[in-house]
Amino acid sequence: MTENTNQADSEAQSKRGSRTISTSRRTILKATGTSVIAIGGLGVSGAASTQEVDLPPLARDGNKIVDPSGNEVILRGVNIADPAEQSRKWRGQTAPETFRLATNESEGWYTNVVRVPVMPAFLAAGTRNAEPWEMPHGDDWGPALPGQFDREDVKWYCRTFLDELVELGAQRGAYVMIDYHRHYPVFHQEDHKNHGVDPNVWQCSSDGGEDWRHPEVCGERGVLWHGEDQVDEIWDLIDEQNILEAYDLTEDDIYLEPPEVSNALDEELHTFWEVVADRYAGDDHVIFDVYNEPTGPYGGDWGGPQRQAGDLSDPAEAPGDGDASNYDVANDDMKAWYDLWVDRAQPWVDTVEENAPGHLVTIGSPRWSQYTYWAPYNEFDAENMCYTAHVYTQDDLRPLSKYFGEAAEHVPVFFSEFGWIEGGGMHVDTPWMDCSGEHDGDCEPYIQGYEEFIENYDVHPLAWSFDHTYEPNMFEHGTPGRNDGAKGADDWMNYLNDETPGVWWHEMNQQMAGDRDTFAPGDEPYPDADNGKNDKHIGPGPIGGSGDETVEVGEYEARDTDDDGRYEDVTGDGETSHEDVNAFFEHLESDGVQNNPEKFDFDGNGEIGFSDVLKLLNEI
Repeated sequence: MTENTNQADSEAQSKRGSRTISTSRRTILKATGTSVIAIGGLGVSGAASTQEVDLPPLARDGNKIVDPSGNEVILRGVNIADPAEQSRKWRGQTAPETFRLATNESEGWYTNVVRVPVMPAFLAAGTRNAEPWEMPHGDDWGPALPGQFDREDVKWYCRTFLDELVELGAQRGAYVMIDYHRHYPVFHQEDHKNHGVDPNVWQCSSDGGEDWRHPEVCGERGVLWHGEDQVDEIWDLIDEQNILEAYDLTEDDIYLEPPEVSNALDEELHTFWEVVADRYAGDDHVIFDVYNEPTGPYGGDWGGPQRQAGDLSDPAEAPGDGDASNYDVANDDMKAWYDLWVDRAQPWVDTVEENAPGHLVTIGSPRWSQYTYWAPYNEFDAENMCYTAHVYTQDDLRPLSKYFGEAAEHVPVFFSEFGWIEGGGMHVDTPWMDCSGEHDGDCEPYIQGYEEFIENYDVHPLAWSFDHTYEPNMFEHGTPGRNDGAKGADDWMNYLNDETPGVWWHEMNQQMAGDRDTFAPGDEPYPDADNGKNDKHIGPGPIGGSGDETVEVGEYEARDTDDDGRYEDVTGDGETSHEDVNAFFEHLESDGVQNNPEKFDFDGNGEIGFSDVLKLLNEI
C-alpha cells in the first residue's frame, strides 16, 4: 500500500491536472443522492449507532473459522488509516468517525471486521495531531528504525486511540484486527524530486546513497526482518540459488541488517505485543495481526544501499547466466526463505499467545505478505493460527487461485490488503497497483479476478483502504481540512471513489451480506475445532517431508509429513488418510515398521502393536 501522510502532499495532489472521468456507478449513486439500501430483498437496518452485538470468540477449524457452535464464519471488511494519523486536524476526520461509517448498514456497509494499522512512527511520536517535526526523524517519510518506542508509548497509544475502537467494535458488531504495521515503501528523498512535491516537505538534507543509514537520511525502505543468527544461512541461500549471478550483482550489492537493528526489531515486537495482547486478552472480538508486511530478504532482490527493494524482482530476462523463473514465489527453492521467516517470527507469535490465549492470530509473510503460498507447508505453532495475503495488480502473482487460493484450501487466509488505482497514485508511480502490466492500464481483468477469487475461496477479504489518502483510497482525496470530501466522515459517501475499490467494494459488500456473517453466541470457542497441523504441513526443509528420509514399509515409502518424528504418511503420497491405516495394518510386522519402532509408535507406549493402528485411525 502507499501512505501519504503530509498535508502539503495532499494539497499538491489537488493541483494536478484533472482527469476525464466517465459516467460510472459512483456518478449514478451521487445523482440519486443515496446509496443502495437493499440487495436481493435483504433489508438494511438504520444507522448502526445503537447496535449491540454479542461477538463470540472464534476458532480455527482446519482451513475454516468457526463460531462456538461450529458454524463457518466469513469475516469481510476494510482497513482504516492509523488512528494517530487520523488525529491530525488537516485530515478532517477521526478513526472513530471512520469506524462508524465503515460499519453503518444504512449506508450499505456490511463490515464485520476492521483492520487497524498501528505504525511504529506514530507510536514513537507519542502525541495527537503530530506535526512532521514530532515524528522520529523529523519528517513524515523518515525511517522509524526499531527501538524508537517503549512500553509506556504503547500504553499511551492504546489509551488514546485503540481502547475506543475496540469498544466501538463490541458495540457495532465488528471484530477488530490490531495490526503491527511496519511496511514498505518509504522513499528516499531523491525519489520524489520529479513528482511535483514541494521541496519544503522534506526536513532533512541527505539524498540517500552510501549514507542512507545516517540518522538524517530522509526515507528508506522498510527494515529487514531477519535475525542476527540467520545471516550465514542467508548467504548460503544466496550462493545455492545463484542470486548474485542471476541478477548480475556483487556481494557489496547485498544489504543485511546489522545486529543493533535486527536485535532492536526483535525487542520491539515483544514490547508491542506484551502490552497490546495483554490489554485486549479479555475482548473476544480482537484479532492480533502480528506483523504486517515483512519485506526481504527473499529469493531475488531485496534492495541495498544503492537500490530499493523490488527494482530487479521478476525481470523479463535475468541478467548473467541465471534464470529469472527460478525466483517465482511458488518455486520450490523459495520455501527456504519462508522457513527462515517462521523461525524468526515464531517467538513473536508465542508472545501473543502467552498474553492472549485462544484469540485468532494472523501474520504476514516475506515479499510484502505475498509468500502466503508456503503457509500450509510450514505452519506457525499457535492454537488459532491464520495467515494474511496482500496483493494488488502484480501480474507475477496471478492467478490468485495458485498463489493464494491453494493455501486457503488448507489454512485460514485473510485476504487483508488488495485493490488497484486507475492511472496511478498521487505522487509516486505505483506499477504494482496501477494496472499498467500486461493489461496496459485496463483494471477490469484484475477486478474480475478479485471477484472470482473471493467467490470461489473461503478467504476473509479486507479491502485497502477505507480512507481518502492511504492508497488505493476508497474515497476521493479532496483538499484536507476543507468541506470537499475530507471534512468529516458524515459526507464521505458523496465522494466514493470509482477509480479504486471504493464503489466496487461498496456494492460487493452488500451483495455478500448474509453469507456466513452471523455468529452463534457463546463464551468459549468451538470445543471440537481442529487446530492441529493441516494435511499439507511438512515443516522446514525440502518439499516432501523431513529431508528426503523415508522408511520402506512393504511396497510403500513412509514419510514424516509434519516433522513430529512419526511416519503417519505410510503410503508416502503426502497425505494421511484411511489408506495409510490400511497399509500400516497390512505391514505391521514388516521389517521397516519393527526395526523403526520410534517412527511408528503412534500411541506412545514404547511398543508396536494393534493399538498403534487404532491410534493412527483416530488421528484421521
